[in-house]
Amino acid sequence: MSDPIFVSVGGGKGGVGKSTVAANLGSILSKKGFSVGFIDVDLGGANLHNFVGVKRPLLGLQDFLAGRAKSLEEVTCRTAIPNTWLISGASDIMELADPKFSQKQRIISHLKTMKADFIFIDLGAGAGHHVTDFYASFPHGIIVSDSLPISIENAYGFLKNGALRGLCRLFPGNKDIVQHIRLLSDLSAKNSFSTMQEMLNACARIFPGETRTMREWLSAKKNFLVLNMVREEEDIRIGKRFTEMVKKYLSLSLYYIGYISFAPEFRDSMRGGKPPALESPRIESCFDVIASNLISLTKA
Repeated sequence: MSDPIFVSVGGGKGGVGKSTVAANLGSILSKKGFSVGFIDVDLGGANLHNFVGVKRPLLGLQDFLAGRAKSLEEVTCRTAIPNTWLISGASDIMELADPKFSQKQRIISHLKTMKADFIFIDLGAGAGHHVTDFYASFPHGIIVSDSLPISIENAYGFLKNGALRGLCRLFPGNKDIVQHIRLLSDLSAKNSFSTMQEMLNACARIFPGETRTMREWLSAKKNFLVLNMVREEEDIRIGKRFTEMVKKYLSLSLYYIGYISFAPEFRDSMRGGKPPALESPRIESCFDVIASNLISLTKA
């Protein structure tokens, strides 16, 4: 088995369908013969187990972080989807909702020893450090959004904060360059930057070596856009314009890899505790396209 392909699943806005996409995409990849792992790092409101047919996991990340389990493998459980496993988050332990950076690093370090073809990291809502640290730690990320302005705005904020967090983490302890990077988000500063490229150009005059490192990180980061609850062609056009905006202002590649039609049967299928992609041919066809594009772009 080759090393796992890690894919974070975020988007900023709560309720836009991050867990739905992770569960259904994992189910289609399993059907195609891949082994799949899921980890729910929404440590204040974990719910991914409900989407993969696990009523209430006996163990989860709280046991690992508390030292009751020495490895993540000890807190995995099987799901209703063949050839998959789940590591559940902590939905009712509020002190873990905003973990320390060292705790997140411990999870990430141990996660990289797990076995699967694909491992999906289901992120929480928002664009704070507790979410973007996980996003920035993996080379691939799925951004889930619908076409509503608030969802697009939240997705953009998530990508911007995630990129800045990732760039800052490249230079721990270097306050000068970190302060320079943060000028991209400090609109009140006189010398703030409106685009990532402006910030990089300014940095290159002062920190040429570090700027090359930042450009390499941005170039290596692959983001994939999945549009949810699509009703008409205009929804897709809005999504594609969003990918262009991300490239222009954030210098990040955002590949549109497919959409999920608005489907009333989605909710009924979820009540049964199984991903709708395993129950509805219409939904399965949407996720089949997304899965095929994801495989193509991550295996290249």
